[in-house]
Amino acid sequence: MKNKKTVAAFATFAALAVGIGALAYFAGTKNGDSSESNNGAAVGNAGNNGGNGAGNVSGNAGNSGTSATVGEMALSVTDKDMETSYNEAESTKIELTDNIGKINITKAGTYLVSGSTNNGMIIVNVGEEEDVQLVLQDVNLNSATSAAIYVISADEVYITLEGENTLSNGGSYVAIDSNDIDAVIFSKDDLTINGSGVLNIDATVEHAIVCKDDMVITGGTYNLTAQEDCINTNDSLAITSGTFNLNCKDDAVHTDGILQIDGGTFDITAAEGLEGTYITINDGTFVINASDDGINAAQKVDEYVATLTINGGDITITMGAGDTDGIDSNGNIYINGGVTRITGQSTVDYDGEAVKNGGTLIINGEETDTIPNQFMGGGPGGGQGRGRGGFEGGQDGQFPGGDFGDGQFPEGMTPPEDWDGQFPEGMTPPDGQFPDGMTPPDGQFPGGDGKFPGGPNDRNAQGQQQTKNDAQSV
Repeated sequence: MKNKKTVAAFATFAALAVGIGALAYFAGTKNGDSSESNNGAAVGNAGNNGGNGAGNVSGNAGNSGTSATVGEMALSVTDKDMETSYNEAESTKIELTDNIGKINITKAGTYLVSGSTNNGMIIVNVGEEEDVQLVLQDVNLNSATSAAIYVISADEVYITLEGENTLSNGGSYVAIDSNDIDAVIFSKDDLTINGSGVLNIDATVEHAIVCKDDMVITGGTYNLTAQEDCINTNDSLAITSGTFNLNCKDDAVHTDGILQIDGGTFDITAAEGLEGTYITINDGTFVINASDDGINAAQKVDEYVATLTINGGDITITMGAGDTDGIDSNGNIYINGGVTRITGQSTVDYDGEAVKNGGTLIINGEETDTIPNQFMGGGPGGGQGRGRGGFEGGQDGQFPGGDFGDGQFPEGMTPPEDWDGQFPEGMTPPDGQFPDGMTPPDGQFPGGDGKFPGGPNDRNAQGQQQTKNDAQSV
């Protein structure tokens, strides 16, 4: 859309080149205006409005921004993304009260929002070249049947956090237009969240934050819980700092395009911790407890080759049991720095190449100089699926190709009378290996450990709509 921060050209070439250290490719910028809009703010009856007129953020420097300098592709973050100051005298004040209903912001400017409401909604709908700054000052905003903050149109919306702010939805989303609103903060255009305050969101349905364009986070503390994703963006997401306590049933941080993290502290419990097509971690502290993938470079869009690049940071990933991966890439993995610890049954899975140029990688407590490629479901005792070498792995105590872990013998076979599952004296059970020169029949491999079913050593297989109110304009 308008403020595209990334450029897809040469993305595939850049992804391949970084593997041999041949190219550092910086793609695109998030363009910032060198001058703020001077349009006056339209003022209506939204609680106790204060001053009106042009509400402009002070001290911004337009295009003169900072950008991560490590990695093959980088997102730009402008000074305006970092700026949290404003001119209070030229800002519009909005005081939330019970059942205030919809508050429509239709002109560019800075809006200072405070107070509490059990049923309200802030809607931003300004021109495509206009910016809006919402300063949340100890706000408690619940929207009964829609988003608490809804951005329909803008060039960029900046949410600045001051104090402790709690946003929520009443438990359902009722359509108010053609957009599929499914988050407590829902933006159709570019969104930046900054400041030193706190944002609490408990999304009892759907997502906590959704941005359909590019998103930047440069500060704040985020306590987010969600039935689906905590943070979800369509295009790109850049995070420079902040404290993130994220708990959800799907993805904690998700973007279809580029995810770049330059810093911050992350405590994540989710099905998937971080997901995007092109993920770059330059710094930060991460504790990720996941039940699917800890970090997943998934091929969500065609503009980029799915790639995970770790240039720095301290990353600890702990995986749940089952078909899980600590790090999963549909394409490539590059580890150039930082410390990455992964604990789990399947720790790394990738479809392209994996190169370790630096940093520390610890797999299940053991440091390694190479990046392994491990697949779920195989190997000794690996249950169904493929074991090492492509043979089907069996559960301990199972015959290949059958399910006899509960003590049943194949049809037509019966155990000797009074058999207790032990081998005769002087004999030892096989170790699951075929003799030299022999190959397994039909590509199957005995995955057990020599324990026969039915005896004392048998082990069973492991289981596999906003309440309608008069709208107010400010």
